[in-house]
Amino acid sequence: MTAAGLRRLAWLVLLPLCGMGPSGTAPAPGGAGSDTLTTAYEVSGVRVVQRVSPATDIAAARLYLLGGTRQLTERTAGIEALLLRASQYGTAQFSGAMARTGSLVVLDADADWTVFGFTGLAEQFAATWRILAERVMHPGLSEAAVTQARGKLLTEARRRYTEPDARIHVIGMQALFRDHSYALDPNGSPQSLVGITVGDLQAYARDQMVTSRMLLVVVGNVPRARVESLVTATIGQLPHGDYHWALPPAPPQRQAGWLIENRQLPTTYLLAYFTGPPPTSQRYWAFRVATAVLSSRLYQAIRVERGLSYAAYAPYHDWAIPVGGAYVSTPKPDSALTVVVDQINRLIQEETDYARLRRFIDGFSFDYLADNSSAERQADFLARAELYLGGYRRGEDFMRQLHSVQPHDLYVAARDYFNRVQFAFLGDTSRMHGHW
Repeated sequence: MTAAGLRRLAWLVLLPLCGMGPSGTAPAPGGAGSDTLTTAYEVSGVRVVQRVSPATDIAAARLYLLGGTRQLTERTAGIEALLLRASQYGTAQFSGAMARTGSLVVLDADADWTVFGFTGLAEQFAATWRILAERVMHPGLSEAAVTQARGKLLTEARRRYTEPDARIHVIGMQALFRDHSYALDPNGSPQSLVGITVGDLQAYARDQMVTSRMLLVVVGNVPRARVESLVTATIGQLPHGDYHWALPPAPPQRQAGWLIENRQLPTTYLLAYFTGPPPTSQRYWAFRVATAVLSSRLYQAIRVERGLSYAAYAPYHDWAIPVGGAYVSTPKPDSALTVVVDQINRLIQEETDYARLRRFIDGFSFDYLADNSSAERQADFLARAELYLGGYRRGEDFMRQLHSVQPHDLYVAARDYFNRVQFAFLGDTSRMHGHW
């Protein structure tokens, strides 16, 4: 497909998220996006972004409880995840009724929010929503429910803190975000989960389940009137509170450094993390593309050309503070690190060929569109545009901004952000042969 064809596809898929045409006007009848309508409104203190899609029988609802790790302390890390997980066991109604709807429930605590929602048939939307809302409004927090939920979260946490592939991420976050809320685990550490009491959960539910912390995104064949009615009758009854969303502060700038955990493992795990500009910055787009270019080059140089690893790429965390990096698992960490540093330096010191960059961005755009075609991923796209960019309508600029990135922009982004690297190491330190 040509570059022009890819850009056309971008408009067809992403602009309906905003219900807008390329000029920022409503689409003409029968034109691109005419089967969709995206609006934002407030119901009983709850901010709602809704995309109505009459052509599908699937609907996704995502309730974003804002704040993420900024709501936590070291002692309370994981409290929101534990609260909502425990609500599943509050009464037999929750598990039995939810199963009958056939909907898939999602509960994901992350750096900037906890998302709680479902994907299912549009005809079952009202029934599923009432169950979900009941868990938010009146979570069952008996000792038995909390014990059962805590056990499951502890199992996941112990795996996260011991299995090397997960553990290296924990080390990397602690290295990059020292003295910053992002260093806290939104799903809880083994220590914090053990210490959270039923009283803590009850107090958190009373104080933090407020409508000012909530963003609801609905995508699918659900009339707006039905959404308004359901919200009014359920979570709209909660206290409003005084929460105000804002992008988190950037972490303090530090010189490049290492956080090392020496373990006798057959494979060594290396992870380099660096932060980028906020999503509201024009340089954000170049940073995102530069990280994707680095990922492609690491794969080629480390796996294809040298055979040092089956896993070599640049992770990217699409948070309010975007994070890029470089990851490799290898039995030869000293050799792999040399390649990682060389590829980072190449992006810092050399401008990418224009034609090659255009082809790369076209491919990146196509993959992004394919990954965001489902109702639940479109809901996530709308939420990020609403919260990170200052309004869901600004999401329509996504492809235009990506395609506006020039080779010099890539060079500047790499120069300004790729040199603020914090390295995490997990494995046998003797294999480094002093190459730190």
